[in-house]
Amino acid sequence: MSDTSVNMVETEWSHLWPVAALKGDEVKVSLSPDDEAKTRLAQRLGLLSLDSLKADIVVSRGANEICYNVKGHFSADIVQKCVVTLEPVVGHVEDEFEAWYADPDVAVPLAKARHEKLNEKGHGELPILDERDDPEALVDGKIDLGELITQYVALSLDPYPHAEGAEEVMKEKLSEDQEEAEVKNPFAALKDWKDKMMRGEEP
Repeated sequence: MSDTSVNMVETEWSHLWPVAALKGDEVKVSLSPDDEAKTRLAQRLGLLSLDSLKADIVVSRGANEICYNVKGHFSADIVQKCVVTLEPVVGHVEDEFEAWYADPDVAVPLAKARHEKLNEKGHGELPILDERDDPEALVDGKIDLGELITQYVALSLDPYPHAEGAEEVMKEKLSEDQEEAEVKNPFAALKDWKDKMMRGEEP
């Protein structure tokens, strides 16, 4: 048996679920962070506020399987900052997610071992392994469901949120910047003078 050890690091919202709680084929878990955790999560995710977050999860393990499968759906009400006007942007995000976990002391899955062997022999660029063949490690027999949900929420966020009317503000700003650049550029004034001369107008 390997002496592999992994330290559990708690995050802004850790919900450490022990796999020993899985008595049958599957178990359903519903999670929501408390107000303090939502405040910490909002700061981590760069949100003005995280008003709600709920996830429904199913943890399962088939017969003779070494991996635990985690499937779920989350929904969240959020407030982001507009990247143009800095005004609040109210939004709603939701998505499905899935992950695989296994005890790090259990034998490495055959697919992963074969993939690593081919990589060592330099067989060119190999395809990325399916998560089932390269599961995350259980830590002290637990899965941090809170951190898993948080990572998927982060992936679902709009990286460039825009408030209503932000496009018009951007156009006005670009126009102002262009005019300012032309004023600062003496060649622009010279070109304007030349154009007027070619048209026979008074400079």
